[in-house]
Amino acid sequence: MEEQILHFADQFSWEPSIENAERLPADTSSLVVCGMGGSHLGARLLLRHDPTLDIRIHSDYGLPSEPAERLRASLIVASSYSGETEETLDAARAASDAGFAVAVVTTGGALADFARERALPLILLEKQSVEPRMAVGATMLALARLMRAEALEKEIRETGAAIDVHAGETEGAALAARLAGSVPVVYASALNASTAYFWKIAFNETGKIPAFYNLFPEVCHNELSGFDAVPSARSLSSRLHILELHDTDDHPRIGKRMRIMRELLEARGVAVTTVELSGRTGLEKALYGVLAGIWAAVAVAKTYQAPDAATPLIAEFKKEMLEP
Repeated sequence: MEEQILHFADQFSWEPSIENAERLPADTSSLVVCGMGGSHLGARLLLRHDPTLDIRIHSDYGLPSEPAERLRASLIVASSYSGETEETLDAARAASDAGFAVAVVTTGGALADFARERALPLILLEKQSVEPRMAVGATMLALARLMRAEALEKEIRETGAAIDVHAGETEGAALAARLAGSVPVVYASALNASTAYFWKIAFNETGKIPAFYNLFPEVCHNELSGFDAVPSARSLSSRLHILELHDTDDHPRIGKRMRIMRELLEARGVAVTTVELSGRTGLEKALYGVLAGIWAAVAVAKTYQAPDAATPLIAEFKKEMLEP
């Protein structure tokens, strides 16, 4: 995984090419990105960069429960790094059968075959030895190209190419040491939902440990109460380690909520670590957040002597799903 991190910036020099581009609708500014796991992370990070982008994410079978008129006015993007994700294949088939505009982003597999059979717009990602969660830059470029958003694509390319891939490496190792023996729970503002989600799946897929996430301010209205432990339940909270992702772009009241929650939890014996998200723009903060999270997860994997790239349990699960 370290090799993948060190080459993270390379993907931002890639130029997406669209097969069957003439089949794209005239207006592609509205996207519904259908994908699972790392295959929809690029869309999430774009929304951190610019929350006004008209991008909705669908991680399920079929199509989202939206009015047909809204789906008809959108480009349905089936995104699967492997091209074999059954939920995404099902969504692509449902959208195409319904007569909606569909485009595909993948490295190949059954999804690429489906796109070519139906002459759908297709962007083939470069097939590299990387995990889907590490291909977020290429995915963002592909989505920007489908949206015909030249300025957005330029900003993605320039920001990603200038990224310092070692950012967060030292801090990640220190954080992993503090997390030893505990379950990370990542909290961030709704603005940084994509970063909190990435940290969670990085701990799951790279670190091979349970991890969870939630968002401010919602967490203060329900989840917080779960830490008000009676003595007989205190051992449950003691196994958790809260990671608060701080961002200067957050609403001031979010910052106050984070501070108060940290004080209340620490007074109850719950470990809390603050992580500052650095960067000048939302996109920089998103990408540096990705690097910080993956470096921490790599260090966690080393702590437990776990393989930090492949996901054998997910592979086993998928194999069983294929059985009748």
